[in-house]
Amino acid sequence: MTRSDIPMLSPLALRFALASLVAINVTTTALASPRIPDAWTRPRLALPKASAPPIINGNLDDPAWSSALRIKAFDRFTGDAPVVEKTDAWVTTDGKTLYVAFHCHDKEPEKQRKSETQRGSQAVWGDDHVTVMIDSQHLHRGMSVFSVNAIGTQVDGLEGGTAGNITWAGDWKASVRNTDDGWIAELAIPFSMMRHPKGADSIGLVLMRSMNREANPMVWPQIPVEGQSMGAIPQFMPDLQLPSPMPDSRPETIILPFTLGTIKPDGQRARFGLDIKQPISTTLTGLVAINPDFQTIEQQVASVNLSYNEQFVEDRRPFFAEGSQFLPDVELLYTRRIGQFDSGMKVVGRQGPTSIGFLSTMARSTPNDRDTMAMSVNQASGLFSGYGVSATLDNQYGISSNRTVRAFANHGWVAGDRRNSIYAVKSQSWLNDTLRGGDSDIGITSNATTGKVRYSFLRSVMSEDFISTLGLLRNPDRINYNTNLHITNKFDRGSVLTYDLDAGMDIADRISTGKFFYKTLYSRVSTLLRSGWSAGMNASQGDRQQDDVTRYDDSYAGINIGWNQRTLFQGGMVSIGRGRQIGQSVRDFGVSQGILVSKPFSVYTRYNQQQRTERTIRQTIITGTLRLDTLRTVSLRLVSQNGTGNAANVGAQTGTNLYLAYAQKSRSGGADYFFVVGDPNAPNTRNQVTLKVIKPL
Repeated sequence: MTRSDIPMLSPLALRFALASLVAINVTTTALASPRIPDAWTRPRLALPKASAPPIINGNLDDPAWSSALRIKAFDRFTGDAPVVEKTDAWVTTDGKTLYVAFHCHDKEPEKQRKSETQRGSQAVWGDDHVTVMIDSQHLHRGMSVFSVNAIGTQVDGLEGGTAGNITWAGDWKASVRNTDDGWIAELAIPFSMMRHPKGADSIGLVLMRSMNREANPMVWPQIPVEGQSMGAIPQFMPDLQLPSPMPDSRPETIILPFTLGTIKPDGQRARFGLDIKQPISTTLTGLVAINPDFQTIEQQVASVNLSYNEQFVEDRRPFFAEGSQFLPDVELLYTRRIGQFDSGMKVVGRQGPTSIGFLSTMARSTPNDRDTMAMSVNQASGLFSGYGVSATLDNQYGISSNRTVRAFANHGWVAGDRRNSIYAVKSQSWLNDTLRGGDSDIGITSNATTGKVRYSFLRSVMSEDFISTLGLLRNPDRINYNTNLHITNKFDRGSVLTYDLDAGMDIADRISTGKFFYKTLYSRVSTLLRSGWSAGMNASQGDRQQDDVTRYDDSYAGINIGWNQRTLFQGGMVSIGRGRQIGQSVRDFGVSQGILVSKPFSVYTRYNQQQRTERTIRQTIITGTLRLDTLRTVSLRLVSQNGTGNAANVGAQTGTNLYLAYAQKSRSGGADYFFVVGDPNAPNTRNQVTLKVIKPL
């Protein structure tokens, strides 16, 4: 696609762009607060060294805490509500491990939510919990998070992402003890778990305490208003000087061989595979997968959804989870496009201001031989800007060979209480060594803290012949203009806990004809009450010229009511909607309910129905989970669906599938066991039994 292939703004698009910018300027001028009068200075602190590491047992009588860095002043992360409950914290190190202790005072401990017992569950972040955020590379660009709830259940998120095996990701310790005036948590986090430069002797550190009954967490140190979002925290972390450099030795090589045996009515089958994690340096990690197993991984179920484009469905396979944020975006790399392969390799990490991601797979035992490759290199420039390049290769032997290349850059700056960014993207594709089309974007975003309007404006061009066989493309052959206004707010007192407002417009012409393509106006509003009730409404109106003779007038309106939304395993929701989509009358109905049968056993049910002019689509999902302890679970899932929600949606399947699974994870190098009756991802129930054993070497 050359410059001449990209049309200029049509009169309609020009009026739309000017109106959007005027509306944005008026809105933000009216709602923005005055500029912060005092310039923010990054705190710099020295961390004492403990003569001996503390014992992690939930007690604060260990001598190591008496000489630790003492923290008393926790502030609200967002908002101006006063801090009601006091939090004390201590931080120290023995040179190999970071130790953090919290004393969470609570005058109403009976109101604590402390329900989740399964390690690694994100539901921990809905309980009363504490979090340690660490920028181990000290670049103010990313962070790893370590959280523990008020009953000692742990969850973490390592910078770049990682698989769920504890030996693979690394282990850390936490212990919790309830007290008369609240609860105490101790955490021990080895520096070897996190990527860091050689000789590094400083880190970024933020401590946070979250209470389920309050919307805004408490944080140390105080974060300036322009940094009050989770994604911006690394840019405003204090500098913590360590008493000695972090260990320079590379983490050990981890070898995870697995044995998998399956018994079916037509016979038995055994498979062997190997996963290897090879640290290249203290900041870069290499991974190798040989004959990987994906059949025991429960993938996300695509929802019932009638739309013009394929639905995005999360990929939960561990090989693709490690370092996923360093790889190309979904338009170039949608990893669910890659099926079973014989061998794969990845290199991910951040070397100084440069982040690197590389992925390669090879398939020879599948019906079609296939090689895939994806890479991305991103160079940070200051705290808010950067540029980079990414590329993909998909070689399906005897069928096609596709290559894509994308260059991107963004410039960010802070103005008062707003964080702004202008960005540009340019892509090009090839098919069988023949130059094909591409795309280009230019946009601006402006983010602010809660209670302030956030806005964005985007001009995007995608040619009709842009080919990305590994990516997920939406609405090719268009030049479109999109604007969005968004405001969210949280309250620590009163009946309303949060509300969220979102509105926007998307309008496009076809590049090939220069004529109208589609237009969509949409709005969404939702609120969550402190009582656990929630409500939401959404509406959209648009029209689309599908081809020379077919034009669709689309409209839709929906409402949902939820209950027990702040109670783990017991929340429910009902939703209804109606309208017209793709020339068909549509009526939607959905209901979901969580049931806490007993303390360790919960059930989640969801039913969705979409009645169209020509047919009715029904989908039922029932999931049961028995938590034997923090590392052992028994689960059951039933998925029944009588049709896909979207003709282009490869994730939705027709049929009824029931399976039962037992999973046992281990710590300290023990074996992981998975026992599965059925197939988690088959369209219909399969009469088979699978046992998988993973034993680290």
